[in-house]
Order: sequence, then structure tokens, then C-alpha cells
Amino acid sequence: MSQVNPYKSIQKRTFESAFQHYLATEWGLLGGWRIQKLLVDDVLALLEEFYPDTENAASGTLIWTCTADEGKKAIPGKKTEEYKTVTVQLPLVTAEDLEDRTEGKVSPSKAAAKAKERDKKRLARIVKAAAEQGGLLTLAELSVILNKSYEVVRKLAEEWREETGKVLPLKGYRMDQGRSPTHKREIARLHEQGLEAPDIARETGHSVGSVERYLQDYERVRMLLKRGVSVEDISATIGRGVSVVVQYVELARQYHPKLFEGEN
Repeated sequence: MSQVNPYKSIQKRTFESAFQHYLATEWGLLGGWRIQKLLVDDVLALLEEFYPDTENAASGTLIWTCTADEGKKAIPGKKTEEYKTVTVQLPLVTAEDLEDRTEGKVSPSKAAAKAKERDKKRLARIVKAAAEQGGLLTLAELSVILNKSYEVVRKLAEEWREETGKVLPLKGYRMDQGRSPTHKREIARLHEQGLEAPDIARETGHSVGSVERYLQDYERVRMLLKRGVSVEDISATIGRGVSVVVQYVELARQYHPKLFEGEN
């Protein structure tokens, strides 16, 4: 008859076993041991996500939990807490930042401009880092992270787009929040330059499927405009709201003005 190892019981006194016992005794959770174990595993996964191991995080790294990019559009009325989240590591302070600070003094007139460029680069770096890890940041989050006002952050993001011709993969942009046609304009611009959907997706930070959907709608609007169909009828035909169709019409007007030569 084999003896029971007296040390094995020590290994069983874990958070998992304590939590499972709590569920069974305090909550009276039904479903048996297997269901309890699945719930415990899910809780542990959440703990690992929100409290990740930071041993390998570089100095200057910020741990931040934000909305996960699931490649889906925002749903009107859906609460923030109902979206999936992801915890990312953001390069808040880098060696480049420190090197920039140690350079020689500049005149007061140039100091403000230099600080603005530094903030702009940091904002872009942080947003891109979050996106690469499957996370989407909002302007409000960036306002807190950078300790800048919401309006200042918004202007920095807009200036980045104007200077580089690219839109940063912010939550509002990636999930199409608001009525701004910026993302459609950028995708249409690259399409009119002859780029294919995969290349446009890479340039804009969208999924290939999203780009193809935008381009399909854009081409359908152009085709119907050529046939003289009204905006309201185009909306009903392609199943898109009038405001969305108007955005595509304006893009068509910009790149294909001949479609509108007969207008009064």
C-alpha cells in the first residue's frame, strides 16, 4: 500500500482552490467542480491581463488598459464597460526623449515649437504601440497620459495627419465613431492613387476587410451617381445612411468632378 505524500496538501493551498471553495460555499454556485474550475480560470486570466508581469517592461513604460481592437464598428448605446479590453505596454519615455532633453539650449522662441514636436512624436508613438498590441486609445485617454488638455491632444493628432498624410489608429477612427469622413477620405485618396486594398490597410491601420467594404460602397456610390440616382435613392439601394452617402458623394466630387458637370 503506497503512502500519501504529506507535502502534497501544501501545494493545494492556492488562490485557485480558495476561490473555488468560496464559490461553492459562499455563493452556492451550481454546475459542479468543472464549471467552478472554468470560472476560476477565467478570473485568473483577467487578473493576469489587468496585473501583468512587469519584470521585462523597460524603464519609462506605462501599463495601460484600453479597448481591444476586435475589427468591429462601435455599436450605438453600447457602454464602454461592455467592450473587450486589453492591457498594453506604452513607451511613455524613451531614450530618444532623454537625448532630446540633453541637447543644447535653444532660444525661447524655438523652445515652444520643439516641445510641441516632441509631444506630437510621443503621441504618435504611444497610439501606434497600443494598436500594434491590439489596443485602441481615445483622445481622452491620451489627454490623461500626456497631461495635456483634450483640445491640445486633438490638435496634435490632427497636425500629425496633415503633416504625414496618415491618420493615427485611434479608437474613434478605427471604430468609426462620430460623423467625421476622415478615414473614408484617406482610404479613397490612396485608392485613387492606385493602391490595392492590402496596401491601403497597411497604410491606414484598418483591416483589409474594412478597407474593401469602404471601397465597395465608394464604387457603388460612384456608379449610381453616374446613372443620375439621387442621394436618398442611393442610400436606400446600398443600405447606408444618407449622411454616409453624402460623405462618399463629396469624395466622388473631389476625384471625379465630371460626374457633377450637369449640376445647376
